[in-house]
Amino acid sequence: MRPGSLLDIPSGAGGYSQALRELGYTVVSADLMPPANRIAPLAWVQADANQTLPFADASFDYILSREGIEHLENQVGFVRECARVLRPGGMAVITTPNLMHLSARLSYLLTGQRNLKRGLVNEVQTLRTSRGVHLYHGHVFMIDYFRLRYLLRLAGFDDLAVHTDSYSPTSIAMSPCAPLLWAASRYSVRTAARNGRRKGYPVAPATVTDQIIEHMHSPAMLFGKRMIVTARRIDPAESASRPPNRHHGRARRCGR
Repeated sequence: MRPGSLLDIPSGAGGYSQALRELGYTVVSADLMPPANRIAPLAWVQADANQTLPFADASFDYILSREGIEHLENQVGFVRECARVLRPGGMAVITTPNLMHLSARLSYLLTGQRNLKRGLVNEVQTLRTSRGVHLYHGHVFMIDYFRLRYLLRLAGFDDLAVHTDSYSPTSIAMSPCAPLLWAASRYSVRTAARNGRRKGYPVAPATVTDQIIEHMHSPAMLFGKRMIVTARRIDPAESASRPPNRHHGRARRCGR
């Protein structure tokens, strides 16, 4: 991607902001809490990602939100704010733990949690920081592919793609289960469409369900520990000229 203006939120200590700045991006780092050891020169802004972001409309070419959305109470508002502060055609990159890799699905079946070794979500261990009205939560608001895609599409994003940068060996060992999961997804789509037509409900076109199945059964989603979703902010003029229910996006993987 060509360098441009980039919002890094939440930026944490600013390490990724500094790396992106060295690649030629004009970076603004934002976080609820200031970094303990600020990397100079670091353009840092205090911002609560659960609230309206302190930036004008169409301020940035890119947004990076790395391992942040699973901590947010107001995920709907955050994704909408990302769309607002991005310029038309701008790109958002959102990363979060992958709830849908095969090992995580097995763990959820057994305990209702993504990871057997992380214990159970509770109000003692999961709450990280309480500063007045500001609460910083641990991984209590985990979000899966379906819900993140839904929020991005409703907020005006398109060209979704999924990636990962870390693979689960246990999930890879469970790969023989993948055809069964694919068949179950196809069965679910066909049954929902048949029932929807019979009852007069809206039915998702194949362009929508095919993209979802392609993403969900990509190596990145079946085996990746981290879900990385990229999405482009639709230009309102472009959106008005498109036929309804036109969707794009490919499943990809990436490595470090």
